[in-house]
Amino acid sequence: MEFLLRFLFVDIPEALLLLAIGFALFNQSIFTHRKKTLLFSILFSLSGEVLGLLNVSYQPKIAMMFLLYIVFILVIFRVRPYVGFSMSIAAMGSMILAEFTLLLLFNSMQIYWQDILSTTFMQNLVSAVYLSVLLLISFLIRMVKFDLRKMLPQNRHNRYLFMLILVGSVEFLLILFMNTTFFLRKNNSPIIQIYSPDYQLLFQLFILALFIVLVLLFRIYVKLTINRVEAETETPYLQNINDLLTAIRSIKHDSLNHYTAIHGFLKEGMDERGKEYVQHLLQETVSIEQAVETSVQVLEGIENPAVSSLLQSKMAICIAERISCHIQISGNHQFPFIRTYDLIKIVGNLFDNAIRATSYELEENRYIKLEWGETNREQFFYIENSGPTIPKEKLAEIFQLGYTTKSNGEGGVGLAVVKSVTERYGGKIKVQSEQGITSFRISFHV
Repeated sequence: MEFLLRFLFVDIPEALLLLAIGFALFNQSIFTHRKKTLLFSILFSLSGEVLGLLNVSYQPKIAMMFLLYIVFILVIFRVRPYVGFSMSIAAMGSMILAEFTLLLLFNSMQIYWQDILSTTFMQNLVSAVYLSVLLLISFLIRMVKFDLRKMLPQNRHNRYLFMLILVGSVEFLLILFMNTTFFLRKNNSPIIQIYSPDYQLLFQLFILALFIVLVLLFRIYVKLTINRVEAETETPYLQNINDLLTAIRSIKHDSLNHYTAIHGFLKEGMDERGKEYVQHLLQETVSIEQAVETSVQVLEGIENPAVSSLLQSKMAICIAERISCHIQISGNHQFPFIRTYDLIKIVGNLFDNAIRATSYELEENRYIKLEWGETNREQFFYIENSGPTIPKEKLAEIFQLGYTTKSNGEGGVGLAVVKSVTERYGGKIKVQSEQGITSFRISFHV
Protein backbone atom coordinates (compact mmCIF):
# COMPACT_ATOMS: atom_id res chain seq x y z
CA MET A 1 0.00 0.00 0.00
CA GLU A 2 2.81 2.39 0.91
CA PHE A 3 4.49 1.72 -2.44
CA LEU A 4 1.24 2.35 -4.33
CA LEU A 5 0.57 5.62 -2.49
CA ARG A 6 4.12 6.85 -3.10
CA PHE A 7 3.91 5.81 -6.74
CA LEU A 8 0.57 7.58 -7.35
CA PHE A 9 1.02 10.71 -5.25
CA VAL A 10 4.78 11.32 -5.44
CA ASP A 11 6.46 9.47 -8.30
CA ILE A 12 3.84 10.11 -10.99
CA PRO A 13 3.42 13.84 -10.11
CA GLU A 14 7.20 14.20 -10.02
CA ALA A 15 7.54 12.67 -13.50
CA LEU A 16 4.72 14.88 -14.81
CA LEU A 17 6.35 18.03 -13.42
CA LEU A 18 9.80 17.10 -14.74
CA LEU A 19 8.25 16.52 -18.16
CA ALA A 20 6.36 19.82 -17.87
CA ILE A 21 9.63 21.62 -17.13
CA GLY A 22 11.22 20.02 -20.19
CA PHE A 23 8.34 21.08 -22.43
CA ALA A 24 8.23 24.54 -20.85
CA LEU A 25 11.78 25.01 -22.09
CA PHE A 26 10.25 25.14 -25.58
CA ASN A 27 7.08 26.99 -24.52
CA GLN A 28 4.92 23.89 -24.90
CA SER A 29 2.36 22.21 -22.65
CA ILE A 30 2.24 18.54 -21.67
CA PHE A 31 -1.55 18.55 -22.06
CA THR A 32 -1.26 18.54 -25.85
CA HIS A 33 0.15 14.99 -25.65
CA ARG A 34 -1.95 13.43 -22.90
CA LYS A 35 -1.47 9.76 -23.77
CA LYS A 36 2.24 10.09 -24.43
CA THR A 37 2.63 12.15 -21.26
CA LEU A 38 0.92 9.45 -19.17
CA LEU A 39 3.08 6.72 -20.74
CA PHE A 40 6.26 8.70 -20.08
CA SER A 41 5.26 9.37 -16.46
CA ILE A 42 4.56 5.71 -15.73
CA LEU A 43 7.78 4.46 -17.34
CA PHE A 44 9.93 7.16 -15.75
CA SER A 45 8.38 6.59 -12.28
CA LEU A 46 8.82 2.82 -12.51
CA SER A 47 12.44 3.31 -13.53
CA GLY A 48 13.06 5.44 -10.46
CA GLU A 49 11.45 2.85 -8.18
CA VAL A 50 13.47 0.01 -9.73
CA LEU A 51 16.72 1.91 -9.21
CA GLY A 52 15.65 2.54 -5.62
CA LEU A 53 14.93 -1.15 -5.00
CA LEU A 54 18.36 -1.99 -6.39
CA ASN A 55 19.89 0.39 -3.83
CA VAL A 56 21.62 2.45 -6.50
CA SER A 57 23.39 5.39 -4.86
CA TYR A 58 22.39 8.97 -5.53
CA GLN A 59 25.03 10.04 -8.07
CA PRO A 60 24.75 7.08 -10.46
CA LYS A 61 20.99 7.14 -10.02
CA ILE A 62 20.84 10.75 -11.19
CA ALA A 63 23.06 9.92 -14.16
CA MET A 64 20.90 6.93 -15.13
CA MET A 65 17.67 8.92 -14.72
CA PHE A 66 19.19 11.61 -16.94
CA LEU A 67 19.86 9.06 -19.69
CA LEU A 68 16.46 7.37 -19.27
CA TYR A 69 14.75 10.74 -19.54
CA ILE A 70 16.45 11.35 -22.89
CA VAL A 71 15.63 7.85 -24.17
CA PHE A 72 11.94 8.05 -23.19
CA ILE A 73 11.61 11.52 -24.71
CA LEU A 74 13.20 10.43 -28.00
CA VAL A 75 11.22 7.19 -28.27
CA ILE A 76 7.81 8.37 -27.06
CA PHE A 77 7.67 11.96 -28.36
CA ARG A 78 9.94 11.54 -31.42
CA VAL A 79 11.78 14.82 -30.86
CA ARG A 80 15.18 15.80 -32.18
CA PRO A 81 18.21 14.69 -30.15
CA TYR A 82 19.19 18.22 -29.09
CA VAL A 83 15.59 18.80 -27.90
CA GLY A 84 15.62 15.65 -25.75
CA PHE A 85 19.07 16.49 -24.40
CA SER A 86 18.02 20.04 -23.51
CA MET A 87 14.78 18.87 -21.89
CA SER A 88 16.67 16.32 -19.80
CA ILE A 89 19.19 18.93 -18.62
CA ALA A 90 16.36 21.27 -17.60
CA ALA A 91 14.45 18.50 -15.82
CA MET A 92 17.37 16.96 -13.95
CA GLY A 93 18.80 20.36 -13.11
CA SER A 94 15.44 21.41 -11.67
CA MET A 95 15.22 18.19 -9.67
CA ILE A 96 18.69 18.66 -8.17
CA LEU A 97 17.94 22.31 -7.47
CA ALA A 98 14.68 21.41 -5.72
CA GLU A 99 16.31 18.70 -3.60
CA PHE A 100 19.22 20.87 -2.57
CA THR A 101 16.87 23.75 -1.80
CA LEU A 102 14.84 21.53 0.50
CA LEU A 103 17.88 20.12 2.31
CA LEU A 104 19.42 23.54 2.79
CA LEU A 105 16.08 24.93 3.95
CA PHE A 106 15.53 22.20 6.53
CA ASN A 107 19.19 22.24 7.57
CA SER A 108 18.90 25.95 8.30
CA MET A 109 16.06 25.07 10.71
CA GLN A 110 18.21 22.37 12.34
CA ILE A 111 16.11 19.65 10.75
CA TYR A 112 18.35 16.98 9.26
CA TRP A 113 17.82 13.95 7.09
CA GLN A 114 17.35 11.52 9.99
CA ASP A 115 14.56 13.79 11.32
CA ILE A 116 12.88 13.87 7.91
CA LEU A 117 12.91 10.06 7.64
CA SER A 118 11.73 9.56 11.23
CA THR A 119 8.02 10.34 10.76
CA THR A 120 5.48 9.85 7.99
CA PHE A 121 4.31 13.43 8.45
CA MET A 122 7.79 14.85 7.71
CA GLN A 123 8.16 12.61 4.69
CA ASN A 124 4.81 13.77 3.30
CA LEU A 125 5.66 17.40 4.09
CA VAL A 126 9.01 17.18 2.32
CA SER A 127 7.39 15.49 -0.69
CA ALA A 128 4.73 18.19 -0.89
CA VAL A 129 7.27 21.00 -0.67
CA TYR A 130 9.51 19.26 -3.21
CA LEU A 131 6.67 18.92 -5.72
CA SER A 132 5.66 22.52 -5.06
CA VAL A 133 9.15 23.71 -5.94
CA LEU A 134 9.05 21.77 -9.22
CA LEU A 135 5.60 23.18 -9.96
CA LEU A 136 6.89 26.70 -9.27
CA ILE A 137 9.84 26.22 -11.63
CA SER A 138 7.55 24.93 -14.37
CA PHE A 139 5.10 27.79 -13.82
CA LEU A 140 7.82 30.46 -13.96
CA ILE A 141 9.28 29.11 -17.20
CA ARG A 142 5.83 28.99 -18.78
CA MET A 143 4.89 32.43 -17.47
CA VAL A 144 7.85 34.12 -19.18
CA LYS A 145 7.03 32.18 -22.38
CA PHE A 146 10.60 31.02 -22.69
CA ASP A 147 11.38 29.21 -25.94
CA LEU A 148 14.83 27.75 -26.44
CA ARG A 149 14.22 27.38 -30.19
CA LYS A 150 14.28 31.16 -30.60
CA MET A 151 17.72 31.20 -29.06
CA LEU A 152 19.10 28.39 -31.19
CA PRO A 153 21.44 29.79 -33.87
CA GLN A 154 20.79 29.00 -37.51
CA ASN A 155 24.34 29.02 -38.85
CA ARG A 156 27.03 26.48 -38.10
CA HIS A 157 29.35 28.95 -36.41
CA ASN A 158 26.81 29.99 -33.77
CA ARG A 159 25.62 26.42 -33.26
CA TYR A 160 29.06 25.48 -32.00
CA LEU A 161 29.00 28.48 -29.67
CA PHE A 162 25.63 27.31 -28.35
CA MET A 163 27.02 23.80 -27.82
CA LEU A 164 30.00 25.29 -25.98
CA ILE A 165 27.67 27.12 -23.61
CA LEU A 166 25.45 24.06 -23.18
CA VAL A 167 28.26 21.61 -22.41
CA GLY A 168 29.92 24.18 -20.16
CA SER A 169 26.65 24.59 -18.26
CA VAL A 170 26.36 20.84 -17.74
CA GLU A 171 29.93 20.65 -16.44
CA PHE A 172 29.34 23.59 -14.11
CA LEU A 173 26.18 21.89 -12.83
CA LEU A 174 28.10 18.67 -12.11
CA ILE A 175 30.91 20.51 -10.31
CA LEU A 176 28.35 22.42 -8.24
CA PHE A 177 26.55 19.16 -7.52
CA MET A 178 29.71 17.44 -6.27
CA ASN A 179 30.72 20.37 -4.08
CA THR A 180 27.26 20.59 -2.56
CA THR A 181 27.22 16.88 -1.69
CA PHE A 182 30.31 17.33 0.46
CA PHE A 183 28.61 20.18 2.31
CA LEU A 184 25.42 18.26 2.88
CA ARG A 185 27.23 15.22 4.25
CA LYS A 186 28.57 17.26 7.16
CA ASN A 187 25.16 17.89 8.64
CA ASN A 188 23.34 14.78 7.40
CA SER A 189 25.48 11.86 8.55
CA PRO A 190 22.92 9.15 7.68
CA ILE A 191 22.89 10.51 4.14
CA ILE A 192 26.53 9.46 3.72
CA GLN A 193 25.46 6.23 2.08
CA ILE A 194 23.46 8.19 -0.50
CA TYR A 195 26.18 10.73 -1.21
CA SER A 196 28.76 7.96 -1.30
CA PRO A 197 32.35 9.05 -2.04
CA ASP A 198 32.84 5.77 -3.88
CA TYR A 199 31.12 7.35 -6.85
CA GLN A 200 33.02 10.64 -6.78
CA LEU A 201 35.67 9.17 -9.11
CA LEU A 202 32.96 8.36 -11.65
CA PHE A 203 31.74 11.94 -11.66
CA GLN A 204 35.27 13.30 -11.82
CA LEU A 205 35.97 11.18 -14.89
CA PHE A 206 32.72 12.37 -16.45
CA ILE A 207 33.64 15.99 -15.73
CA LEU A 208 37.06 15.37 -17.29
CA ALA A 209 35.40 13.90 -20.39
CA LEU A 210 33.16 16.96 -20.66
CA PHE A 211 36.22 19.18 -20.34
CA ILE A 212 37.84 17.36 -23.28
CA VAL A 213 34.64 17.87 -25.28
CA LEU A 214 34.74 21.57 -24.36
CA VAL A 215 38.32 21.86 -25.61
CA LEU A 216 37.41 20.18 -28.92
CA LEU A 217 34.34 22.36 -29.36
CA PHE A 218 36.36 25.46 -28.55
CA ARG A 219 39.00 24.45 -31.12
CA ILE A 220 36.34 24.00 -33.80
CA TYR A 221 34.68 27.28 -32.83
CA VAL A 222 37.96 29.20 -33.05
CA LYS A 223 38.71 27.65 -36.43
CA LEU A 224 35.25 28.57 -37.74
CA THR A 225 35.67 32.08 -36.36
CA ILE A 226 38.99 32.51 -38.16
CA ASN A 227 37.50 31.21 -41.42
CA ARG A 228 34.51 33.51 -41.02
CA VAL A 229 36.70 36.57 -40.41
CA GLU A 230 38.85 35.68 -43.41
CA ALA A 231 35.77 35.28 -45.60
CA GLU A 232 34.27 38.56 -44.43
CA THR A 233 37.47 40.51 -45.02
CA GLU A 234 38.35 38.73 -48.25
CA THR A 235 35.13 39.75 -49.99
CA PRO A 236 35.61 43.54 -49.69
CA TYR A 237 39.28 43.25 -50.61
CA LEU A 238 38.42 41.34 -53.77
CA GLN A 239 35.82 43.97 -54.62
CA ASN A 240 38.41 46.69 -54.06
CA ILE A 241 40.80 44.92 -56.43
CA ASN A 242 38.06 44.71 -59.08
CA ASP A 243 37.35 48.42 -58.63
CA LEU A 244 41.03 49.23 -59.04
CA LEU A 245 41.26 47.11 -62.20
CA THR A 246 38.19 48.88 -63.56
CA ALA A 247 39.78 52.25 -62.84
CA ILE A 248 43.05 51.17 -64.46
CA ARG A 249 41.23 50.01 -67.60
CA SER A 250 39.38 53.34 -67.75
CA ILE A 251 42.61 55.33 -67.33
CA LYS A 252 44.28 53.17 -69.97
CA HIS A 253 41.41 53.82 -72.36
CA ASP A 254 41.69 57.58 -71.77
CA SER A 255 45.45 57.41 -72.29
CA LEU A 256 45.00 55.72 -75.65
CA ASN A 257 42.60 58.47 -76.69
CA HIS A 258 45.13 61.13 -75.65
CA TYR A 259 47.95 59.40 -77.52
CA THR A 260 45.75 59.14 -80.60
CA ALA A 261 44.92 62.87 -80.43
CA ILE A 262 48.60 63.85 -80.03
CA HIS A 263 49.56 61.56 -82.89
CA GLY A 264 46.91 63.22 -85.06
CA PHE A 265 48.23 66.72 -84.28
CA LEU A 266 51.79 65.69 -85.11
CA LYS A 267 50.74 63.90 -88.27
CA GLU A 268 48.91 66.95 -89.54
CA GLY A 269 51.80 69.26 -88.64
CA MET A 270 49.79 71.03 -85.96
CA ASP A 271 52.70 71.29 -83.55
CA GLU A 272 51.36 74.25 -81.58
CA ARG A 273 48.00 72.58 -81.06
CA GLY A 274 49.79 69.40 -79.97
CA LYS A 275 51.95 71.40 -77.57
CA GLU A 276 48.93 73.06 -76.01
CA TYR A 277 47.22 69.69 -75.70
CA VAL A 278 50.24 68.16 -73.95
CA GLN A 279 50.51 71.11 -71.56
CA HIS A 280 46.85 70.74 -70.69
CA LEU A 281 47.40 67.02 -69.99
CA LEU A 282 50.44 67.80 -67.83
CA GLN A 283 48.46 70.31 -65.76
CA GLU A 284 45.67 67.82 -65.33
CA THR A 285 48.12 65.06 -64.37
CA VAL A 286 49.82 67.29 -61.79
CA SER A 287 46.48 68.26 -60.23
CA ILE A 288 45.43 64.60 -60.11
CA GLU A 289 48.73 63.61 -58.52
CA GLN A 290 48.38 66.33 -55.88
CA ALA A 291 44.83 65.22 -55.14
CA VAL A 292 45.95 61.60 -54.81
CA GLU A 293 48.79 62.52 -52.43
CA THR A 294 46.45 64.63 -50.31
CA SER A 295 43.86 61.90 -50.20
CA VAL A 296 46.41 59.24 -49.28
CA GLN A 297 47.56 61.38 -46.36
CA VAL A 298 43.97 61.81 -45.27
CA LEU A 299 43.29 58.07 -45.49
CA GLU A 300 46.19 57.39 -43.15
CA GLY A 301 43.89 58.64 -40.38
CA ILE A 302 41.51 55.70 -40.90
CA GLU A 303 42.13 52.95 -38.39
CA ASN A 304 40.39 50.12 -40.25
CA PRO A 305 42.66 48.86 -43.08
CA ALA A 306 39.73 47.31 -44.95
CA VAL A 307 37.88 50.64 -45.04
CA SER A 308 41.06 52.45 -46.04
CA SER A 309 41.56 50.01 -48.90
CA LEU A 310 37.95 50.45 -49.95
CA LEU A 311 38.21 54.25 -50.09
CA GLN A 312 41.45 54.09 -52.06
CA SER A 313 39.79 51.93 -54.70
CA LYS A 314 36.80 54.27 -54.86
CA MET A 315 39.13 57.25 -55.25
CA ALA A 316 40.84 55.50 -58.14
CA ILE A 317 37.45 55.20 -59.82
CA CYS A 318 36.80 58.90 -59.17
CA ILE A 319 40.08 59.77 -60.88
CA ALA A 320 39.22 57.59 -63.86
CA GLU A 321 35.74 59.08 -64.11
CA ARG A 322 36.96 62.69 -63.73
CA ILE A 323 35.17 63.13 -60.40
CA SER A 324 36.56 65.63 -57.95
CA CYS A 325 36.81 63.79 -54.64
CA HIS A 326 37.45 65.48 -51.30
CA ILE A 327 37.77 63.42 -48.12
CA GLN A 328 38.05 64.85 -44.61
CA ILE A 329 38.71 62.60 -41.61
CA SER A 330 38.55 64.04 -38.10
CA GLY A 331 38.61 62.34 -34.72
CA ASN A 332 40.34 59.17 -33.65
CA HIS A 333 37.53 56.69 -34.22
CA GLN A 334 35.46 55.61 -37.20
CA PHE A 335 32.58 53.54 -35.84
CA PRO A 336 34.76 51.02 -33.95
CA PHE A 337 31.63 49.35 -32.57
CA ILE A 338 30.55 48.22 -36.05
CA ARG A 339 31.91 44.99 -37.50
CA THR A 340 34.23 45.50 -40.46
CA TYR A 341 31.95 43.55 -42.79
CA ASP A 342 28.98 45.76 -41.91
CA LEU A 343 31.06 48.94 -42.07
CA ILE A 344 32.15 48.04 -45.58
CA LYS A 345 28.48 47.71 -46.54
CA ILE A 346 27.69 51.23 -45.33
CA VAL A 347 30.69 53.05 -46.80
CA GLY A 348 30.87 51.02 -50.01
CA ASN A 349 27.21 51.30 -50.93
CA LEU A 350 27.01 55.03 -50.20
CA PHE A 351 30.18 55.74 -52.21
CA ASP A 352 29.00 53.60 -55.13
CA ASN A 353 25.68 55.41 -55.05
CA ALA A 354 27.47 58.77 -55.14
CA ILE A 355 29.73 57.74 -58.04
CA ARG A 356 26.77 56.54 -60.05
CA ALA A 357 24.83 59.75 -59.38
CA THR A 358 27.70 62.03 -60.46
CA SER A 359 28.05 60.17 -63.77
CA TYR A 360 24.93 62.03 -64.97
CA GLU A 361 26.76 65.38 -64.61
CA LEU A 362 29.21 67.09 -66.93
CA GLU A 363 32.83 66.37 -66.04
CA GLU A 364 33.45 69.89 -64.73
CA ASN A 365 30.48 69.57 -62.34
CA ARG A 366 31.23 66.15 -60.91
CA TYR A 367 32.26 66.06 -57.26
CA ILE A 368 32.00 63.92 -54.13
CA LYS A 369 32.59 65.23 -50.64
CA LEU A 370 33.08 62.88 -47.69
CA GLU A 371 33.36 63.86 -44.03
CA TRP A 372 33.93 61.36 -41.22
CA GLY A 373 34.26 62.62 -37.69
CA GLU A 374 32.86 62.92 -34.22
CA THR A 375 31.48 65.44 -31.76
CA ASN A 376 30.91 65.27 -28.03
CA ARG A 377 27.55 63.63 -28.61
CA GLU A 378 27.89 61.55 -31.76
CA GLN A 379 30.02 59.94 -34.42
CA PHE A 380 28.93 60.69 -37.97
CA PHE A 381 29.60 59.82 -41.59
CA TYR A 382 28.59 62.38 -44.24
CA ILE A 383 28.79 62.01 -48.01
CA GLU A 384 27.62 64.56 -50.57
CA ASN A 385 27.62 64.44 -54.34
CA SER A 386 26.43 66.29 -57.40
CA GLY A 387 23.84 64.69 -59.61
CA PRO A 388 20.12 64.51 -60.28
CA THR A 389 17.88 65.84 -57.52
CA ILE A 390 15.72 63.24 -55.83
CA PRO A 391 12.11 64.46 -55.57
CA LYS A 392 10.96 65.01 -51.98
CA GLU A 393 8.11 62.53 -52.40
CA LYS A 394 10.65 59.87 -53.38
CA LEU A 395 13.09 60.37 -50.50
CA ALA A 396 11.17 57.99 -48.23
CA GLU A 397 11.15 55.30 -50.93
CA ILE A 398 14.85 55.14 -51.80
CA PHE A 399 15.58 52.92 -48.78
CA GLN A 400 12.98 50.37 -49.78
CA LEU A 401 14.30 47.08 -51.08
CA GLY A 402 13.92 46.97 -54.86
CA TYR A 403 13.60 50.73 -55.41
CA THR A 404 15.94 51.90 -58.17
CA THR A 405 16.34 54.79 -60.60
CA LYS A 406 18.26 52.73 -63.15
CA SER A 407 16.56 52.41 -66.49
CA ASN A 408 17.31 48.67 -66.70
CA GLY A 409 15.67 48.05 -63.34
CA GLU A 410 18.82 46.69 -61.72
CA GLY A 411 19.89 47.61 -58.20
CA GLY A 412 17.56 48.66 -55.44
CA VAL A 413 19.54 46.85 -52.75
CA GLY A 414 22.42 49.11 -51.65
CA LEU A 415 20.53 51.81 -49.75
CA ALA A 416 18.21 49.25 -48.19
CA VAL A 417 21.27 47.44 -46.85
CA VAL A 418 22.74 50.72 -45.56
CA LYS A 419 19.57 51.54 -43.64
CA SER A 420 19.25 48.02 -42.26
CA VAL A 421 22.83 47.92 -40.97
CA THR A 422 22.61 51.45 -39.55
CA GLU A 423 19.43 50.74 -37.60
CA ARG A 424 20.77 47.40 -36.38
CA TYR A 425 23.54 49.28 -34.57
CA GLY A 426 21.16 51.92 -33.24
CA GLY A 427 22.12 54.67 -35.69
CA LYS A 428 20.13 57.21 -37.69
CA ILE A 429 20.33 58.01 -41.38
CA LYS A 430 19.26 61.31 -42.93
CA VAL A 431 19.07 62.17 -46.61
CA GLN A 432 18.68 65.54 -48.37
CA SER A 433 18.48 66.34 -52.07
CA GLU A 434 18.15 69.90 -53.34
CA GLN A 435 19.35 71.83 -56.41
CA GLY A 436 21.42 69.01 -57.83
CA ILE A 437 23.15 68.14 -54.56
CA THR A 438 22.33 64.96 -52.62
CA SER A 439 23.74 64.08 -49.21
CA PHE A 440 23.51 61.21 -46.75
CA ARG A 441 24.38 61.55 -43.08
CA ILE A 442 24.71 58.57 -40.71
CA SER A 443 25.12 59.23 -37.00
CA PHE A 444 25.50 57.21 -33.81
CA HIS A 445 25.14 58.65 -30.32
CA VAL A 446 28.10 58.00 -28.01
